[in-house]
Amino acid sequence: MDIDKIFSAIWEGKEWIFSGIGVVALGFIGKRIIGKKSGENSDTYTVKSKMHDNNNVSGGNNITGKKNQIIQNDNSNAISVKGNGNVAGNGNNITNNFIYPNNDNNLKENADSWFSERFNVLLSLLNDARGFFEKEYTVEYVSSLIGLKNVDELKVYLNQGKEPDDEFKKKFVDVFGINEEWMVHGRGEFPFASNIKFLYDNPMDILRREDLKIINKFIVVIGDVEGRRHACIIRKRDELCYELYPKYFVLNSHVGGAGTRQLVGLYRFLREADRIKKLAGVVYDASEEQMEKLMKGEFQPKKVEQFKVASNFFDSFMCISEKEIERNKNFWDEEFILVQQIIAANIKDCDRINQEYDLKLIKKNLGEDSQDKEEESNDIDLFDSSTPFFDYRFGKAFPGVRGIKEFTNPKECVDRLQILLKKPLNGKKLGGPIWWIRGSGNCDISGFERVTDDKFLMDGDEIKVKRIVVYAAGEYYKKFVYVETYPEEETGLYTKDDALVEEWTDRYGYYYEEYAEYENKKVTRAEYDDGAAVIDGKVVDLNGKAKLRTRYLTPYNFIICAHFNPMNSNVYDDMLEKLLNGILKGKNSVEEIVEAIKKMPKHRREM
Repeated sequence: MDIDKIFSAIWEGKEWIFSGIGVVALGFIGKRIIGKKSGENSDTYTVKSKMHDNNNVSGGNNITGKKNQIIQNDNSNAISVKGNGNVAGNGNNITNNFIYPNNDNNLKENADSWFSERFNVLLSLLNDARGFFEKEYTVEYVSSLIGLKNVDELKVYLNQGKEPDDEFKKKFVDVFGINEEWMVHGRGEFPFASNIKFLYDNPMDILRREDLKIINKFIVVIGDVEGRRHACIIRKRDELCYELYPKYFVLNSHVGGAGTRQLVGLYRFLREADRIKKLAGVVYDASEEQMEKLMKGEFQPKKVEQFKVASNFFDSFMCISEKEIERNKNFWDEEFILVQQIIAANIKDCDRINQEYDLKLIKKNLGEDSQDKEEESNDIDLFDSSTPFFDYRFGKAFPGVRGIKEFTNPKECVDRLQILLKKPLNGKKLGGPIWWIRGSGNCDISGFERVTDDKFLMDGDEIKVKRIVVYAAGEYYKKFVYVETYPEEETGLYTKDDALVEEWTDRYGYYYEEYAEYENKKVTRAEYDDGAAVIDGKVVDLNGKAKLRTRYLTPYNFIICAHFNPMNSNVYDDMLEKLLNGILKGKNSVEEIVEAIKKMPKHRREM
């Protein structure tokens, strides 16, 4: 059957297509085409890609559809559409169709599954958005990111034409923020269409209603929409998951009452997000086409970090005093100045009415209002041994974790450690049940104080978290948390000696400074020991009020575990110290510690 000739004949007489006889005839021809047995010679037809915008715009992928082969299985009415497209700019071939054929998985042997096609699209878009120095997304890397123990758990769906269950597919939604309807059900046009349900016009409602504890930063993008400047807001949960609020926020002077409230709301959002350290340091400037593609979800929102930076926009925009606006006239266009004047004329009334209530909501959403109540918990008195108590707290901080799991978002790490180490850490029956260990100088943890999103004090040690790795062993008494830190800046109290730092690090694995804080002033360890210090040129009696601090100037790591964890024994001190130092040098891994503890018997005090 010459399909091209049939369609040519139909098109030449297209006037009769919509007549009664035309509909009947087309139905008959359609049945003949689709009913064709797989054993006959296959014809190919062009099926329009769901990603139909082929404009090559920075910030989006140019996806060109090729002919797609319609395949019918002899024993099934399911029809699969198999085809490839080319993503401009990186040469990766990806599938350009994303709709299920009646959700039937009985595909032709060796054909790609619908999941595998969507996975290839996801992989391409992740690589398209990654930074210059970031690791390439491969099947192996992605499988580790979604928590699979073995890459074969993913490859079975990519190589054998099988379709995973919804729970498996939702792993990609949770980790990368990909659209759930698209990834799980094969519905919708664009892979990164937003999953966020945001029904409000005021950007402040983001801070009023979101769980701010799980958000690392907000990213702002500005650009024209239908010729007028607007803003978009992206929430960054971690380095993998960027999610767009599906709303354009007004950023121009062509406004009435509602638009004015939205302008003031955007200003207040930026101000408060910056105050609580949730705002990225820059604002990005997008073209009109980029704004459209971002809102549709044609690329991962993370890609905006490759956009042009709107230099000095935030600093200038937030300056709305009369003098500051006048100065801004030298650097910004008239529209920018008009917007600032609208905000300046309305901000005071809005703050007067809403500020106190908004600050309470923000504090609640940050979890700060409940911290004191949580710290008053008396859960420790329910236990008479350190290992079951640690197991209990571990479950509260890392619910659902089994085996080994790594956390690389510093804020999330501190959030979870704050639960693990909340007060009280001493009880009526238990004294010092949770310890930090490093092979020598091990000690119980008596205090935890959060300093910033990614930093805390642990008994005076300043810990700026890089990552944690938790091991939820099958045997409750072997559970532990590995903590690794970023190096910090010197205090400036001591003469810098690079040779000493290098020598000390080679010998002991890390280097640190000790100092003390007194009324927000830093004093040396020697002054702390003497009980007095020279501050602003005057000798001051510290009166026992100075607080000792330890700051790590090189990467540092340690283990948090129960007092009577098998590792917390002098028998294993040397081994543990060598492994921890080796991890910092890239020679060893946390998995080696796990393998070691698996072979250890119970602590003698737990027998």
